[in-house]
Amino acid sequence: MAERKKIGIALSGGGVRGIAHIAVLEVLEDLKIPIDYISGTSMGAIVAALYAFEPNAKKLKKEILDIDISKLFDFTISKYGFIKGNRLEQFFQKKFNNMTFKDSKIPLFITAYDIEKNKEVIFNKGDVSKALRSSISIPGIFFPVQNKNEILVDGGVIDPIPSEILKREGADVIIVSNVQYYKENTPKLEKAIKVNSKNRNIPSAFGVALKSLQVLGGQVAMFDLNREKVDLIINVDLSNIGTFDSDKTREILNKGRRAALSKVEEIRVAAESNPIRNLLLELNKDLGIKKIYKNIKSKLE
Repeated sequence: MAERKKIGIALSGGGVRGIAHIAVLEVLEDLKIPIDYISGTSMGAIVAALYAFEPNAKKLKKEILDIDISKLFDFTISKYGFIKGNRLEQFFQKKFNNMTFKDSKIPLFITAYDIEKNKEVIFNKGDVSKALRSSISIPGIFFPVQNKNEILVDGGVIDPIPSEILKREGADVIIVSNVQYYKENTPKLEKAIKVNSKNRNIPSAFGVALKSLQVLGGQVAMFDLNREKVDLIINVDLSNIGTFDSDKTREILNKGRRAALSKVEEIRVAAESNPIRNLLLELNKDLGIKKIYKNIKSKLE
């Protein structure tokens, strides 16, 4: 009997742009592509967790459209950041009701970054809500999270698209949904001129910081994808949408769906079972080829 490939999907961070992952998952559902492992960082971690506990993208899409996301951000002015994150953590606790990773229907992996020990932290055990709160902590924007002796921030700092963990766990095929995609623009040479600031709409310090992090995150994500060996990348171009543009949920979902639909044939090819590999696996099972090889080798030695 042919053994199908085990499929893992990694979801990037990207603020509210990460909602597009839901539309990508919906297309995979429509194509009957099973998900065996799922990972995510930041907003990708939220979508990954919601889907891992209830793998129904259509239902999840309906729920996200009914939520006023802007009310989940408790803005403040503090030396620790601009968003406390308490409302989001309360939302997670209500949604997951003290459930742990072992309760998920799909093996789930959530990343964060320990800024004191300079290392990536991958959650796959314990309280899901605490892991999510840690993973969304964009440095300088959200308050960091203290977890035992760790000070945790957004996992995207070191690993914007956590695909490697899926391979280590046994996924044969890695699909990436990346909402931090940016088209490369050719640098433009210009002469320095005096600009009348009264005629310019200069963004706030918060806005500048967010846009800078958004662009930097996109560049790091693309570098990470070029370095990692993944089977399929679904890039969703949301460069015109800001990290907290919560009023653009429907547009984000539509763009995510279009991006996934443009890759339908590639998705099918990536998920197809390899008949030669399966035949070898079956032969190995039936004939014990490895055992026979070891016996012959030991006798020759």
